[in-house]
Amino acid sequence: MKGWKIVKPSTLQEVEITESTIAQSPAKVKITKALVTLSDVLKFSSDAENSEFVAGSYGIGIVSETETNLFGLEKGAHVYIEPTRPCCECYNCKNGDEQKCASLLSAGEDFDGFLRDFTVVDSSKLYPLPESVTDFQALFIGHISLAVAVIDKLGIQKGDYVAIIGANNFANILAQLLIYYQAVPIIATTDKSDAETATKSGIYYVLGPDENWQKEVASITGGRMTKSVVYVSDCNIPANKAFSLASFSADVAFTGFSFKNNAISVSQAVKKQLDIHCINTGVGNTATSINLIANKAIDLSHLPIKIAKYADVPNVFKENADALENENKVYETVVELI
Repeated sequence: MKGWKIVKPSTLQEVEITESTIAQSPAKVKITKALVTLSDVLKFSSDAENSEFVAGSYGIGIVSETETNLFGLEKGAHVYIEPTRPCCECYNCKNGDEQKCASLLSAGEDFDGFLRDFTVVDSSKLYPLPESVTDFQALFIGHISLAVAVIDKLGIQKGDYVAIIGANNFANILAQLLIYYQAVPIIATTDKSDAETATKSGIYYVLGPDENWQKEVASITGGRMTKSVVYVSDCNIPANKAFSLASFSADVAFTGFSFKNNAISVSQAVKKQLDIHCINTGVGNTATSINLIANKAIDLSHLPIKIAKYADVPNVFKENADALENENKVYETVVELI
């Protein structure tokens, strides 16, 4: 087996991989496509000392070897591979509550990711994909799962106004899902191209960089502001903007797939008596996300995504790392392995 491993800062190397997974019911999967995200690029560019892992945050593939009597996971089955694992060492894990793992492990960061030809995983980490779910859609199951977690955590109801700070692909998916559940998202972004994408995706309230967000949200909500606010990480917008769009005693969620240190003044949050939530995983929502895709709850066709071949992976990382350094847009990239 072979794959692309980050061997040192800003250096990828194609290596032979020895699979060390210990599984009760192992299955071997031929990876067909993987998704490179901002978190992959941040790890590639980081000078921090950490272990070397194969890159690639999300992956799908075809089962090539498996045990018998595994319904839906027979040889040739088209599957999504769960990209997280419990640490098995924290208090919650040791007490049988792995879905609340305090140190959840992520593919490409804490164990080998999906930019490789094969992987061996426990069959419980594989989800059969219906024919109605395309490869492209399946690679965004993780985004949808996190969006579901945010909606559940905030207890968002039909008719609720929800401000979303940032308009990357995850924010776009979250806004579409809110519309599906009959809530009213208001996206606020400083990126004009993201604003255009949001509008094309059917999101009605999109506030761009030249607008007074606080004034516009007050106008939209009849002066009440929003009951819930979601701040999406890596949007390069001051986090305190989230507090300014919230009503008194509102819920504010900080979420996303990659994080940078961000100085936050909590004085406004204290004055408004806001409830702050931090959400970084959609564990437990994979089956729900697959159903949402199958039911056409979300349209991913307008998302700005790049496509690359396996051999082009080093260029994908270099170009995105350069974009990150120059504060330009980092594009999520679908890598075709076959």
